[in-house]
Amino acid sequence: MLTALGAVRLGVGASLLVAPRLAGRIWVGDDAHGHGTKVFARALGARDVALGAAIVTSQRDEDRAARLVQLGIGADIADAAATVIAWRNLEGHRRWAAPLVAFVVAALGARVWSMAETVVEEQPVSDANAAPSTEANGSSPVGDRIGVATR
Repeated sequence: MLTALGAVRLGVGASLLVAPRLAGRIWVGDDAHGHGTKVFARALGARDVALGAAIVTSQRDEDRAARLVQLGIGADIADAAATVIAWRNLEGHRRWAAPLVAFVVAALGARVWSMAETVVEEQPVSDANAAPSTEANGSSPVGDRIGVATR
């Protein structure tokens, strides 16, 4: 799931970088044709490409992966909030589609994060400060659950 989440971010970000007018139009409508709007679309795209690439490359570091997923959730909530704030200036389906997409991606991130948290909570604790256990073969119950390769 971690790779899928990173891939979604990479795809969305790349579309905003490469085709800011088209991708932006899906989000804000005809206002996406302005030069300033394209700058903001590309900036959001760069953010998602960076987050997506970092998530995909965090396959061997559970703590880093969890932090990146949390950052992505925060970014998605901010995107949805920005769209809701602009509600009256958006037309038709853009009023609900963009926040819905942002919340769906945030929910996917939250699911990945909760899967990792559930595994950590399920482990027997012999030392309250101990890190999640690593099996003899180098795998980790948390990493296996969220798709982090720890070998």
